[in-house]
Amino acid sequence: MVAEFDADAYEALVAAAETYRAAVVVRLAGEAGLRTSEVTRVAPRHLRNPGVASGSSLLAVPGGDGGVHAPDSEGSIDRETVVPASLAAELRRYADSEGLGDADPFVDVSPRRVQMIVSETADRAATRSDGAVPADVTPRDLRDAFARRLLVDRGVDPHAVREAGGWETIGTLDGFLGPLDGREVAEAFAAAGPRGSAGPAEASGPDPDRGGRTPSALGGFEALADGEDRSSPLATVPERLVDSDRWAEAWVVRGSADGGRTEVAGAAGVEREVLVDRGVTRDGPWLDAIETGDPVLTDAEPTADGRPGIAVPAAYRDVTHGALCVVAADGTPVSAVERRELVALGRCLGWAVTAGRWRDLLHSDAVIEVEFHTAADGAFLAGASGALGCRVELDSTVGVTDEASRLYLSVAGARPQGVADVVKQADGVSDLRVIETEENGCSVSVRVGSGSAVRTLTEHGATVRDATAEDGRVRIVADLPGGADVRPVADGLRAAFEDARLASKESVARSSRSESSFREGVAERFTDRQWAALSAAYHGGYFGWPRGSTAEEVADAMDVSSPTFHNHLRKAQRALLDGLFEEEHRESA
Repeated sequence: MVAEFDADAYEALVAAAETYRAAVVVRLAGEAGLRTSEVTRVAPRHLRNPGVASGSSLLAVPGGDGGVHAPDSEGSIDRETVVPASLAAELRRYADSEGLGDADPFVDVSPRRVQMIVSETADRAATRSDGAVPADVTPRDLRDAFARRLLVDRGVDPHAVREAGGWETIGTLDGFLGPLDGREVAEAFAAAGPRGSAGPAEASGPDPDRGGRTPSALGGFEALADGEDRSSPLATVPERLVDSDRWAEAWVVRGSADGGRTEVAGAAGVEREVLVDRGVTRDGPWLDAIETGDPVLTDAEPTADGRPGIAVPAAYRDVTHGALCVVAADGTPVSAVERRELVALGRCLGWAVTAGRWRDLLHSDAVIEVEFHTAADGAFLAGASGALGCRVELDSTVGVTDEASRLYLSVAGARPQGVADVVKQADGVSDLRVIETEENGCSVSVRVGSGSAVRTLTEHGATVRDATAEDGRVRIVADLPGGADVRPVADGLRAAFEDARLASKESVARSSRSESSFREGVAERFTDRQWAALSAAYHGGYFGWPRGSTAEEVADAMDVSSPTFHNHLRKAQRALLDGLFEEEHRESA
């Protein structure tokens, strides 16, 4: 068993998960308190919303007497545990992306494989964190961390913790509880008060570090969930945060990590002009949060009149849209729990900004067509064309994981071995797959985690329509929603590739061919994973004759199992055919 590891180490462990499934495994053990065998038994039907104010959900934990496929009865469920709202939402998204049925286990592997997944993730996290995360973390350690966090950090009743975790006696939890001095014992008794009445703690408002508290970031999450003014989440989230008594000020500073122009995108509790006069667009920990991508505590900033606060990045994947900053209404320091909540809110805010751009692009009648050029050494397409003296065209981009995409490329003037040599030398590019070899060229796919201007633009909410590289320079044409601000996108691309320049920007009507009613109707039927499977199969040559790739090869390229790939592909094909024949029926009616 490893020694206790803190919240930062746990977050680093989750971040080190290479696959969606690995992250789910770690979080089910670390945030739901599941045993190794229990991780393999829970399914979507075991998750329900109990209707409590905290937004948490209940997860029924099946016993070992029949697994998830046993009928619902008292004998088939061992206990119920509470999962945070963020984990419940993640489980539902995962089930949807994987096409899981109501009774299909979230993690359909053996208990031994669960142990291996945690071990592999811990090894990766230990390397990335220079040892801050122990390399020998086990599911048991994550379960212990679950108990320690509830008992020590949040002060949850040990009786409730015992029931949630399935421990036989409260005495089992003694090892997680440190001794209390007389003052702490007295405060605990006073805070509890008589049953049915309000004690001193209740009268003075919920303690943000203890059970039953009101989350100080709840208003921000509600603003995103309610869809208030979807066009400007950077403004609505600060407004909802200051509605609580905890935060006196909240604002979002938007800028680029390369030191470009910075602006206040939204503010509440304080005027934007006042913030500019304070110098928040020129200096401060909020700019450090943008540059480093890490939260920064502001215990005694002159601009906040000495009151404590925190700045967290508003980021999605590798893209940081800005920093969300809050200032306490009094001198109470930001707790570890509040810090984690606000970090999660920052991630949700970053996703909302990106998703908003994609949504606007989907429904816009006009788009802004932008063209970027770069000859940076780190841009893979540019580097490959220069090194091989060839022409490289992008056929498609398919998301593989949150950290990687797969590019499908047509290469004219170079053979597969030459492309393979370039891939070996490129940072963030790996796993070359040859789809077809021609007399003077080839079709290939590569996995990219960084070093891709195409991926960078996509993560900023742009839709890349064309990318062509020749003579060491890549030209990329992309669409942004009509009326969108191009500057943050351009700044983000320059942050990754210093010489990137905006060659042209033009507002154009959407092509009737690319946005036909048929395609719009069918596209809405696909989940992200179904669309990825269909795209990967098509561009991977699966539908060709002879086939350029087998189903197993396409599945391996997507980093999923063959049954999972077939599941997504079959459902995508059915959605495609449904759209085709329903359209045909409407036209003939």
